[in-house]
Amino acid sequence: MMRLMELIAAFLCIVNSVYASDSKSWKLLHSLDNGKSFTARATVDLGLNDEGEVEIKIENNADCLSLDALEDLKGLYQVKLIDDESKTTVISSVPACEVKRSNFRDDILITLDAKAFPLSLSYTPLVSPLAPICAELPSLTEVPSFTSKIGFEVATPAMTIPTILPPTKPQAGLKFFPRSMGTQKVPGVDKEGEDGSKPQSLLMRYWYVILPLFIVGMMGSQEEQPAEQTAAAGGAAVGAAAAATAGGGGTRRGKRG
Repeated sequence: MMRLMELIAAFLCIVNSVYASDSKSWKLLHSLDNGKSFTARATVDLGLNDEGEVEIKIENNADCLSLDALEDLKGLYQVKLIDDESKTTVISSVPACEVKRSNFRDDILITLDAKAFPLSLSYTPLVSPLAPICAELPSLTEVPSFTSKIGFEVATPAMTIPTILPPTKPQAGLKFFPRSMGTQKVPGVDKEGEDGSKPQSLLMRYWYVILPLFIVGMMGSQEEQPAEQTAAAGGAAVGAAAAATAGGGGTRRGKRG
């Protein structure tokens, strides 16, 4: 709900900006030599239509392409949008082969801020699934023309994350080490470097050390008792076996006599 309200507010800011300046116009340039030079390709206009709605249009130049330039079109195809008012330039690039495969049909999306200044530019060639691969593209026999679809969206800034954590106190038995942080106070530490709590006993202060030692001691005593009982039972069994052996030997000697 909050994001919807932010989008509506940003859209209203753009409408007010368009109303104030009647319309906005940008120059769209493109590079056919892998970014070495840019030439004019189209004019982009943002304004209000007859129904009072914000509308964006693009008008491509008829002479923005030539056969010689398209034969040497390799690497990246780049488009650049220039805003003369804010001196802002946004650029986007795609593989040059995709532009040929799309038969020079493209989709352009401009991201605007609250004052209708461009922030980013997205350029997408509309390639058909049946289009041949780059190696199988036929040679051009006539100069093509661009068929463009253009739109815009409003950028909404994200929530600001605070750089200072809220004041908190340490756990029982722990203290924050006081350190100088300029005019900022360390959370949980007062001017004297104390946490402001009352004096605690040794058990409450070092419970995290005493508790593991107590558990280990209890486990060790439980393991020693079964071991002692086993040793005592084993000794008694050995003694009984020895006595039985001695008694049996005397009886046998009596019978032989």
